[in-house]
Amino acid sequence: MTGAPLPVVLIGPMAAGKSRVAQHMASRYGFDHVDTDRVIESRHGPIPELFRTRGEAEFRRIEAQTVAELLDDPRNAHAVISLGGGAPMSPLVQPLLAGRTVAYVDVDLATVRPRIRGNTTRPLLQPDPETRWAQIMAERRDTFERLATITLDGRAPRTVRQLARELYDALGAPAVPGHRKDRTA
Repeated sequence: MTGAPLPVVLIGPMAAGKSRVAQHMASRYGFDHVDTDRVIESRHGPIPELFRTRGEAEFRRIEAQTVAELLDDPRNAHAVISLGGGAPMSPLVQPLLAGRTVAYVDVDLATVRPRIRGNTTRPLLQPDPETRWAQIMAERRDTFERLATITLDGRAPRTVRQLARELYDALGAPAVPGHRKDRTA
């Protein structure tokens, strides 16, 4: 393939649509898709439970280990890897992204509000999901922007299809024949 180096790593805040963009990249353009949160859940159980029983620090260690493993796995050479919203904040994850193609899905509260309103499953958004999301995004925006090699405007009314096409075009690479997988491990 020509263009940006693969795999592509998708970053952005919670509820930005990273996994949906990666799934569209897989189904429409033939990339593999791996979601770090799904891999973690397949190995350790639900993330909210992992947070509750082992704490955020242990979750972040597991997350960094998972990201390193996925980036080093040759099976992911033609993949779009979507990271959890907090993964890029980790000093364990940031060096893993150096020299990689990192696409940041930039969104605003108005776009994610319908996705997070009343949410009780995301531990970091409690007790007030909208207020917490805005606070977390304000704290993380600079890091997302610094790590990104590609920035996608994910604000409404942009669609997942439009974001995936924009990412595909930014990669300057054709689809990968025979690769259409959405894996959890």
